[in-house]
Amino acid sequence: MKKCCPAFPIAFIIIFAVGAFIYYQYSFSAISKVDFSRFPFYFAKEKEVVLFEPKRKQYQLCFFSSNQEKGMDFLKEQQSKNPKEEILAVDLYQKEETQTEGIVLLRMGSKTLLELIFQFELKDIPQCFLIRQSEESPMLYQKPKEIGIYKLLNFKQQK
Repeated sequence: MKKCCPAFPIAFIIIFAVGAFIYYQYSFSAISKVDFSRFPFYFAKEKEVVLFEPKRKQYQLCFFSSNQEKGMDFLKEQQSKNPKEEILAVDLYQKEETQTEGIVLLRMGSKTLLELIFQFELKDIPQCFLIRQSEESPMLYQKPKEIGIYKLLNFKQQK
């Protein structure tokens, strides 16, 4: 007796495996994450450097460069738009600036800075993102990327 379609189950298994791989690869890369327990972030407080520990449910994470003329003006403008939310400002130039009420100027190592640039796919600055605390860990903050399937399926966000 001859089988009808002997290659069908093999093709189905290959297509399923490739589809599952692509789905899981995409689902893990569709969320930008900031893990405060994995990477140290510092800020200046009264002429000393202190480790930053997040206390709020959400922050605005802003990337800017103090080397640009209007870097701090951008942060103050963002603060005036949302006065209730604290801004975590990441200076790509890492120039020492004075602290402002409601704006925390973060300092970090180059490895952490490169990881953030990669996570948030920065191509242009200044830019801000709203990050929310994850239910998994109080030190993990997330921002769903607004691309592809997650945008179409109305990715569930915490409120």
